[in-house]
Amino acid sequence: MASPLPAYTPAQLPPVAQELTGSWIRRMTAGYGLPAQDLLRGVLGGSHDVEVTGTPGSGRELFLNAAAKTLLVRFTGTPLSRLTALLPGLSATHDRLVDDATRRAAWYRPREAWVGACPPCTKRAWLPGQSVLVYPQAAAHVCQRHRRWLLAHPMKPASIPLGNLPEVLTAHRRHAALVRARPDAADVVALAAAVVWSWQVQGWRAETVWQDRVRRLAAVTKCRPTAVVAHSLVSYPETITVARLLGAACWQQRLRETAAAEGTGAATELLLREIGRQTARPWLADWLMACTRTKSRTALLTDPLDQWLSRLTASAGTTSDSLWTVSQTAARPIEYGDRASFLTDSRPRSVCEEAKTAFLTGGWEPVPSPRTRPAPSH
Repeated sequence: MASPLPAYTPAQLPPVAQELTGSWIRRMTAGYGLPAQDLLRGVLGGSHDVEVTGTPGSGRELFLNAAAKTLLVRFTGTPLSRLTALLPGLSATHDRLVDDATRRAAWYRPREAWVGACPPCTKRAWLPGQSVLVYPQAAAHVCQRHRRWLLAHPMKPASIPLGNLPEVLTAHRRHAALVRARPDAADVVALAAAVVWSWQVQGWRAETVWQDRVRRLAAVTKCRPTAVVAHSLVSYPETITVARLLGAACWQQRLRETAAAEGTGAATELLLREIGRQTARPWLADWLMACTRTKSRTALLTDPLDQWLSRLTASAGTTSDSLWTVSQTAARPIEYGDRASFLTDSRPRSVCEEAKTAFLTGGWEPVPSPRTRPAPSH
C-alpha cells in the first residue's frame, strides 16, 4: 500500500527555471520527509501498474513516460506546458523508457551538462543536503550578478568567485551576446572549444596567459595548479574569442576569397595570425604552422580547425550545420580524468582526487545544441 502523503502543498516548492526534474523531485521529497522512491510511487498512484527504475543515486535526472507525466500534472496542479517550460528534462523521452499504459519513471544520467544553481539567486529553494541542479544552457554557467562560475556538485552549493578573473566575466558577456545573435551558438562554441583543446594538449611550456590564469584560479580555489589546469574555465576566454571569430560572416568571406585566390595555405596563415592577435599570442601562428609541418596525415585530418577551414573553403560549399561538426576524436573531453594526464606532470589519480574534492570535475562544457541532434528513436 502506498505511503500516505502528508498535508503539504507542492506549490510551496515550485521548480526553478531549467532545473533537472530529478533535482526538483529530490527537493520535494525532503519536504515530505519520504524517500524519493516512496514519494514517486505515491505521486504515480501506489504500487499497482507503477514501475520505478533506478534510484537518485544511480542517476541525477528523472525521466517519465506519458502516463506518469499525467499523474505528475494531477499531483502538482500545474499544467504540463508550464512544468516542461521550467523542467527541460521532463519534455525528453528516454530511449530506454517504454511509453505505454504503465506509469513508468527511471533515474538516468542527464543528457546535458548540469551545474548547481547560483545560491544567492535561488536561496529560497535550497534545502540542507539538497542542491538545486540546473541545466546551464548556452551561457548560464556564469552568474554575472554575483560574479561566480557555477560548479557541479550534487549535495552542496559550489562556485568559483571571479573577482580576480575579470577576463572570464568579459568573455561570458560576449558569449551571451553570441547566444542572442545566433541560434547555432552552442555548435560554434563547441567547435571553438575543440580547437582550443587541441592546443592545450600540446603542453606549451612558453604559454604565459594560461599559466597566470591557473595561478589565480588555484589561489581562489585553494588547490594546487595541477588540480585546476584542465578545467574549462582556464581556456574559456580563448574559446569565446575563437568562436566569435569563426562565426563572423566577414571573416568567413575573407577566408573563402583568400583560399580561392592564394590557396588554403594562405587562408590558414591568415586565420592563425588573426587568432593570435585576438588572443594576445603573437607567436601562436608561427608555432601552429611549424607543428603542422611535423604532423602526420592522420593528425591533420582530425585537427578541428583544419577540418573547419576545409569545409568553409570547399568549392562545393557546405551547409551551416555541417560547418560546425566536431568529430569525436577532436571534441574536448567532459570528464576531468580524460584530460589530466595530458596537462600535468603529476600522477593523474592524485590530481583528479584533489579536483573532485574542490568540485572541479564535471560541470559545464560546451556541447552542440539539441536542434542539430538526431531525433530519439521510439
